[in-house]
Amino acid sequence: MMTSSLDEAILRILPTDRDLESWMSTSQVLQLLKDRGHRVDYPKQLLRRLSMLERDLLVLSTVSGRHRLWQRKSWLRGASQVASLMSASEAVAFHALRRFVGDKLPAAVTRDIEPLFKAADTRLSQDREDSRLYRAWVNKIDSVEPTYMLSRPSINPEVFQTVVTATFFERELLVRYRPAYRETRADDVKPKRLWPLALVESAGLMYMVAQSPEHPPRPDEGKPHWLRILYRMDRITSAVDSGNAFAYPRDFRLQDTIENEQVFDFLPESPVVLELALEPAEARRLTERHMVQDQTLEPLPDGRVKVTGTVVPSVKLRRWLRSLGAAVEILAPPSLRDEFARDATTLAMRYGAAG
Repeated sequence: MMTSSLDEAILRILPTDRDLESWMSTSQVLQLLKDRGHRVDYPKQLLRRLSMLERDLLVLSTVSGRHRLWQRKSWLRGASQVASLMSASEAVAFHALRRFVGDKLPAAVTRDIEPLFKAADTRLSQDREDSRLYRAWVNKIDSVEPTYMLSRPSINPEVFQTVVTATFFERELLVRYRPAYRETRADDVKPKRLWPLALVESAGLMYMVAQSPEHPPRPDEGKPHWLRILYRMDRITSAVDSGNAFAYPRDFRLQDTIENEQVFDFLPESPVVLELALEPAEARRLTERHMVQDQTLEPLPDGRVKVTGTVVPSVKLRRWLRSLGAAVEILAPPSLRDEFARDATTLAMRYGAAG
């Protein structure tokens, strides 16, 4: 039998004769499926799937009073049994998955593979010759933000899981969103119909990339593309999964949005040729990590290094340039040079620097 994703979810939910509670009612199965983000339109649909699984000898049923109870046929199951077949390499992979991205997975995924997470812990805790090295690996790797990090704003866990689940199953959301730096009550904000396309973490903040079905392309108005917007997850005050599936747009690719459109650089502008005069130490860093692919370096008479390349001006680019302080001088374009000159004058006045 070829099982569907719903069938697989049912089989993972059902208990076996080895469990303390070895039978489960239809209503319990239905509620657990909904809790994990699976859509079941009506109870009879679930009954049909359970009956088909019973016909294929994958589940058993019995009657208790007015209720029909279900049980999965027992096969290899449980953390200790799975661990006996799991290699140390697989255990490390599941252990690292849970540590680094476990909080970004929808419940429909994490709850289904929770036995594998537990099996990985069991496998790595066993007294085997290879266990120590594999167990230690996840504590030998980590990631650190390159800039000073402010505290992460809290995200409502129910909102987060609703958004993650709707993104996974490609279902429309009704979202109430608080604009930046505005204190508003949830009831004051009109819900937006949104199609969640992707989730991205950037500089300690989590964003949802979404488009609204109420803002389709309007070529006659000079808007040939869908309006797609970033929504900060901590500013979403409520999110309701409508249960309505949407057709995932074929023209959307997350990597293009990040790399080509550079929306996560924030307020990107038209490309320009940027010319910088850098102190030698900063210039050496750019020989290892290029500013852009077409960058060139040439020495200047005063000992500094001229760096030239095509960039997209943005909030993120300006933050990087400001982080270099007095080690950088913007030579071109003139508009960007004038902007930084004005900022420098303002700073000098605030700090009372002598002319």
